[in-house]
Amino acid sequence: MEDYYEGRSHFEPIVEDATSRGVSTTLVSLGDLGESKPLKDLDWGARQPQSELFAGTTQCHELASEYLGSFGIPYEVVGGNHDLEGIDEFATDKENIEAYLRIHNKPSPQFIREIADKTLLVGLGSTVFRDAKYTSHEVTIDDEQLAWFEDTVKKHPAEEGWKIFVFTHAPPIGSGLRGASCFLSFRRDRP
Repeated sequence: MEDYYEGRSHFEPIVEDATSRGVSTTLVSLGDLGESKPLKDLDWGARQPQSELFAGTTQCHELASEYLGSFGIPYEVVGGNHDLEGIDEFATDKENIEAYLRIHNKPSPQFIREIADKTLLVGLGSTVFRDAKYTSHEVTIDDEQLAWFEDTVKKHPAEEGWKIFVFTHAPPIGSGLRGASCFLSFRRDRP
C-alpha cells in the first residue's frame, strides 16, 4: 500500500487547490483495483490474510473504496477485467459485479458525470471475466452499456458544444493504442 500513499501525496495538493477554488473535482480509477495474488502473500498489517486471491474480492473492493473515498471528493471506477476476479468468493460474473457495484455505490458499470458546462466524463466498465470468450485478459463492454453510450453521445452532440471524455480500462481494438496485454472488445457484432 505504500505506493498508493506515495501516489496520493502527489495528488492531494492538486485536489486541495481545485476544491479550494470551487472547481468541480472527480477522481476516476481505470480499474484493476487489486492484485491477482493470494491474500496470504500480501502485507496487511492487522488484517487477516487468507488463501483466496485478492483481486475482485469483497475485501479488495472495500479497501479500494476506502482509499478512493479518502480523497474527500467524488470518485468513479471503470471496472477492469480483474475487478471481477473474485473466483474464490463469487460463483459468477453477475455476483461479482453486484458486489462491485454495491461497494462502490454505483448503479451500473458505466457512469456519466458533468464536470463543467457541456463537459462530461463518461466511463464504460468491463462486465466479463469468467465468461470471456478467449481469455480473462479480455476487457468486454456489454450491449447495454454500448446502447447507453450511443444514446449519451446522441444526446450531447459536439455541434452543440458538448465535450465528452471517455474512460475505459483498455484501449479499443483497432484504435492504434496499445495496452499491456489486453484490448477492449464488444459483445455484439459491429458493422
